[in-house]
Amino acid sequence: MQKESNILIVDDSEEMIWVLANVLEKAGLSVDAVTNGKDAIAYLRCHAEIRVVVLDYQLPDMSGLLVLDHIKPKGACFEVIVITGHGTDEIRSKCYDGGACAFMEKPFDINHLVVMCKQALKEKEGIMDQVKETLPPAPFLFKSNIEGR
Repeated sequence: MQKESNILIVDDSEEMIWVLANVLEKAGLSVDAVTNGKDAIAYLRCHAEIRVVVLDYQLPDMSGLLVLDHIKPKGACFEVIVITGHGTDEIRSKCYDGGACAFMEKPFDINHLVVMCKQALKEKEGIMDQVKETLPPAPFLFKSNIEGR
């Protein structure tokens, strides 16, 4: 059985995806990838296991900021790390205001990205554990309970 991915890479460069995915997987992380904003939005609607999104700012169909607006509503269960080769202070500020936890300009230290992904995963898993602890236990439903036996 294949392990569920917990990191989504969103980048239009297949070479960049290949490099990031290989390094993150060698660091023990599970990765999936898409090449545009529309696919990222659709993917995140169907994959609740994602805890970190590595998002390129400049995509062919929309900006990373627009993707961020769609995917990072209040209470989202994942962190977003924005990467770009075209960063400005204004873009950085807008990304942070939009909910990004980090902003990295290309070229960046890939090992730093690995550390940031691991930290974000650890923080998100800690939050998810706290949520689970506060929820009341769910009752078990057996067919006999439903049918009144």
